[in-house]
Amino acid sequence: MRSLFSIVLLMVLGSALAYKSYSGYQVLKSAPLTAASMPYINRLSKHFDFWGTPGVGRPATVMVSPEQAPLVVAAFNRMRISHEVLIPDLGPEVERERLEREALEVAHSMKPREAVYDRYMSCQEIHHYMRDLSAAYPEIATGIIFANGTEGHKVKGIKISNGNVGQKALWFDCAIHAREWITPPVCLRIIDEVIADPALRDLADWYILPVANPDGYNYSITTDRFWRKTRSPNPDPDCPGTDPNRNFDFLWDAGNPTDYCSEVYPGTNAFSEPEVSGIGNFILDIADSLVLYVAIHSYGEQILYPYGHTVEPVPNVDQLIAAGTASADAIAAVAGTTYTVENSASGLYFTYGASDDFAYGRGAVQYAYTFELSGGGSAGFDPPASLIQPVVDEVWPGIKALVDYVLAN
Repeated sequence: MRSLFSIVLLMVLGSALAYKSYSGYQVLKSAPLTAASMPYINRLSKHFDFWGTPGVGRPATVMVSPEQAPLVVAAFNRMRISHEVLIPDLGPEVERERLEREALEVAHSMKPREAVYDRYMSCQEIHHYMRDLSAAYPEIATGIIFANGTEGHKVKGIKISNGNVGQKALWFDCAIHAREWITPPVCLRIIDEVIADPALRDLADWYILPVANPDGYNYSITTDRFWRKTRSPNPDPDCPGTDPNRNFDFLWDAGNPTDYCSEVYPGTNAFSEPEVSGIGNFILDIADSLVLYVAIHSYGEQILYPYGHTVEPVPNVDQLIAAGTASADAIAAVAGTTYTVENSASGLYFTYGASDDFAYGRGAVQYAYTFELSGGGSAGFDPPASLIQPVVDEVWPGIKALVDYVLAN
């Protein structure tokens, strides 16, 4: 026991030395935005780290380094956008969260492997859990490796099915943006529900990918809490990584920046990221049976449907809205949380190379969505572990309602 404690202590001390502190970083929050201000905010979002979902009637929240703060404040002033300092120093918040997470890891280190919802699990734990499920339920659960990240972490998912021939297929992925830690627990809850309920497996074949960006997710846990991108090298060694949700082969790079340091840098070409290529090609392989694609992100309390590059309605927009509304109503029935159902371009901002647009536009998946979960914590991206269970409990009924609608229509 003493040896185990010593190993854990060394791990904690080592991570403390390596972890990015964010000392002096601020989080700024604007007043609710107007339609006139949105073009300026969209341009700023290509160069600064905006959190959440800026949109008409909603505030913009942006994290800035000490060097960036005067630039963003000056830009807000020029645009006559009133704002406040939401967090004057992000460093203590990041350190508090790190200590909480590592204490929970130590407390759980001797417990059996299972999906837990009182702390954030590591990528390794999630992968081991899915491996154990596949071993325990080989007749219904099959592990899938979609790709290897550039740093060697495998992109692992699971297929859960009763094996009925000719069934429709459903897809859910989480954590394609590394720092969105609240999303893997939702995918794990879906796995738990489908494993436990034969009736759900009789409805369809379920494909679930809890960590779509394992290199980035691991890095966000060990080194940089707010890391978003992949970990692939770039010509600028100080700015590695690509935004995987701008790297899919659908309108890739149309209007996106070429700044390697940008949080939305789309990569050198479509599917340049092995994670994205593996996921995208697998979606195309099962496209004939795939009827629902859901990418789970945070944060914003939104259910977004295609497209991200235009506000023009897609042919089945009424069905997309109806299914999304059924999901939002089921979420609201749990604890009153209100999710809006919106077109991605109007509800979020203009995007190109996004996964849901790829599934809809290239894979011809009739129902494709991005869920933006509830935020929490100091500014949204860092909800404390105590919020995991409430989010999971309210979102699962929404997922189930969405599935029921799609399969019935």
